[in-house]
Amino acid sequence: MKIPLMFLMVLGMAGAGSTAPADGGEALAPGLQEQQPAQESADADNLYELVKQARADLREMRVRAGLSVYASSPQANRRESRQGGEGTYLPKMTKQDKLFANGARLVLEFDPATQVFVGSVTNSTARTLPQVRVEVHLDNGTELGPTRRIDVSPGETVPVELGAFGNEFSAWVSHPEAGVEDGHGAGGEEGGEGAGEHGGREGRGEHGGGEAARPRGAAYRPVYNQLQILRGEMHAFRSDLAARSR
Repeated sequence: MKIPLMFLMVLGMAGAGSTAPADGGEALAPGLQEQQPAQESADADNLYELVKQARADLREMRVRAGLSVYASSPQANRRESRQGGEGTYLPKMTKQDKLFANGARLVLEFDPATQVFVGSVTNSTARTLPQVRVEVHLDNGTELGPTRRIDVSPGETVPVELGAFGNEFSAWVSHPEAGVEDGHGAGGEEGGEGAGEHGGREGRGEHGGGEAARPRGAAYRPVYNQLQILRGEMHAFRSDLAARSR
C-alpha cells in the first residue's frame, strides 16, 4: 500500500531533519548558521505538504474501499464547556467553545475514532490576527502541536486538527496563540514550553505518541502533528475495514 510506505518515508525524513546537534558537537560556520533556520523552514514546509498529500491519498483509498470519506466524526450531544483555557483542564470527551482574550474563539473536541482533536478558530476582532496557532496539553504531560501558523482575517474561521495518536489521557487543556505572546519569543514555541508545564505527568504514549517523540525543532512540530493525524486516520481506516468484514 502506498500510504504506509509514504508514511514511513516521511517519518524517517522528519526524524532526521528535526534532530539537533549534540552538546560539544562540531559548530557550524557563521554563514551556515544563518542559512540553517531558513533551510529547516523550507524542508519542514515540503514535509508538511507531503504528509497532507498522504492524508488525501488515504481519503481516496477510503472511498475506493466503499467507506465514507472521513472517519467517524465526534459524537453530538456531548457536554460543552465555554470555560477552559490556560490551566483549566476539561474531561476528555468535553467540547470546548471559548472566546479567548486575544479575540480568537476556539471550538475543539476529541474524535476517539481517529484520536484527533478537531475544530476551528474564528477571529472575532476587527483586525487580522497574525501567526495564529493552537496547542493542546494532555494531563499525561504531552503537548500536541502547535498547528501551522496562519494569519486569520476579521470574521474568518479556519479549521484546527491536533493528533493525539498513542496517548492515554483523561483530560486536556487548549489555547490559541497569535503573534508573539508572553512566554514565547520570536522563535515561537521552541524552548518555551515543555512536558508537564501545566501540571501533567511525564508524557507517555502506548504507540510512541508521548512528549519525547516530538521534534525539538519548532519548524518540524506542525509536520509531526500532521504525522500523528495520519497515524490516527490510518488506524481508523484499518478498524473500519475490520468492522465491515465481521
